[in-house]
Amino acid sequence: MKLLMENWRKYLLTEAAMTIEDLLNFVDEEFGEDLKIYIRVRPNAYDGGINFTYASIDVDGEIYDFGYNDAVMGEVQIVPSNYSPKDGPCDGAYQVKWTITTEGWGPLLYDVAIEYATKHGNGLISDREEVSEDARAVWDYYLNNRGDVDNHQLDDLHNTLTPKIEVDNCDQYIASLGGEYDWEENSLSKRYTKAPTTITELEKLGRLIEEE
Repeated sequence: MKLLMENWRKYLLTEAAMTIEDLLNFVDEEFGEDLKIYIRVRPNAYDGGINFTYASIDVDGEIYDFGYNDAVMGEVQIVPSNYSPKDGPCDGAYQVKWTITTEGWGPLLYDVAIEYATKHGNGLISDREEVSEDARAVWDYYLNNRGDVDNHQLDDLHNTLTPKIEVDNCDQYIASLGGEYDWEENSLSKRYTKAPTTITELEKLGRLIEEE
């Protein structure tokens, strides 16, 4: 099974990206149509973050996440803006810290994460320390090709763009590749927000488990 870590470029750019319809119609070889897939949202007590996973409910009513050997598996972890003070306030956006998923199932989970981060914070930003080349292409796609996702420019820690405003200051090392050139044009220098269309649909269909 091929596992991807924040690496959904070919799934966002092709028809292979799974949708809510795919989630509803997925048939497991072992459980057949009896297996229902949910998106589970729960706090991560370890670092104050939020985890988004694909999960199901067993016959005893217990919720369990799918694992590495399952055909559908995914996890996205985001952390609040105060997780790493050295990164700056970053306009109150959540930050992606961990992602792993089976082929094709990343984008749907990621959209839910952006929507949640918009509702409970001020959107979502990329990891400020390390982003793979494929992950950069994903953020580029959100910036340039997703009309339903809004982007907002963040300042750097030197207050270059908005000298009188500090709340939008955010470490831009990852966007400038360690230099001082064209970081404003980079998709990693933005925060992203999205209306809760996916979450609303999942709630309506009874396929969202949100834990306190």
